[in-house]
Amino acid sequence: MRWKEKLGRAVSEKGTVLCVGLDTDMTRFGPEGCGMDQFEINREIVSHTAGNAAAYKLNLAFYEAEGVRGQSALEKTVSYILREHPEILVILDGKRGDIGNTSKAYARAAFEHLGADAVTLNAYMGKDAVVPFSSDPDRLCFILCRTSNPSSAAVQDASCGGAPFYLRMADLIRSWNDKGNLGAVVGATYPEEMARIRSAVGEEMPFLVPGVGSQGGGIDDVVKNGTNRNGEGVLINVSRDIMFAFEKQGRPAKDMGPCASDSAERFAKVVRATMRGAGKW
Repeated sequence: MRWKEKLGRAVSEKGTVLCVGLDTDMTRFGPEGCGMDQFEINREIVSHTAGNAAAYKLNLAFYEAEGVRGQSALEKTVSYILREHPEILVILDGKRGDIGNTSKAYARAAFEHLGADAVTLNAYMGKDAVVPFSSDPDRLCFILCRTSNPSSAAVQDASCGGAPFYLRMADLIRSWNDKGNLGAVVGATYPEEMARIRSAVGEEMPFLVPGVGSQGGGIDDVVKNGTNRNGEGVLINVSRDIMFAFEKQGRPAKDMGPCASDSAERFAKVVRATMRGAGKW
């Protein structure tokens, strides 16, 4: 499996489970984009963070918002990462999920046209929405299970047959995983729920974990509750705290690359130290 090999090498050879989010919100780079277009900004971030990255996650909203230019930037960015850093997983974060025929078109766009390794999916419409993406075992599908946003509790904690809905979703993801290429999106802001989901889906299923950094989730909680016995099974996503690190450091946008590098290195060091402290690495 292409995606499994990439994640395995990231841990064994690079010692990282960091997923860098390329949420390239052009409104935060000034009226002229600090002299760079969306792709050039992504290339700058990737070139300064690849040494600590196991994956890059591109949030499609920020590319769709830029129209034709954004689509071009998306295509160029994915192509650049696959060409220059083929060992790093490329995730398209669109949270797709529709009837089978529509999902087939979304899957073709993600995997055949763009060539991405993985996607995020919303399985509210059931297995029909997932199968067109998961039919290729070389591609990884992260399904929303317990998300990091505060208002998610109104839906995901609702009782479903005596258990919270997010656990019902975890059970469904496990039951649909006949090709071994399904994962779950589980927010770092809900560590107890993460432990319950890990128990429900088993050791092998990978988690994509948002919520660390700006949203307040803790790396120690993710390591304790999300990883398997080998310190694997999680991708810890950090987006704003890396891409916009220049803002926190009080530096101009043109310094985004070195600032992103410093931030990615800091997060990666914390993860490594936490893994070693927990006896996982």
